[in-house]
Amino acid sequence: MKTLVGPTCATACTLLSICGIIFLVALGFAFDAKVEVLTEFVTDPDDPKATAQACFSAAIVYACFVGLCGCQLLVHKFNSRNQIQL
Repeated sequence: MKTLVGPTCATACTLLSICGIIFLVALGFAFDAKVEVLTEFVTDPDDPKATAQACFSAAIVYACFVGLCGCQLLVHKFNSRNQIQL
């Protein structure tokens, strides 16, 4: 099976996506709880619930990237095992 990205790229994408998921879920919970620091300024969003939903949706997109890049890592691992022949 042919891969779309190299193993280093797939690893970096997976790790950065996991960090993004953690950050976005934490931010989504903070907006959902209407944390004062995030919701009380003039420039802050008017609807914190909608902002929380947007954060959760973005976290789902990052989870899809984790799945794609994780599959790429598995394909690289599988291909490297099959290439070694004595």
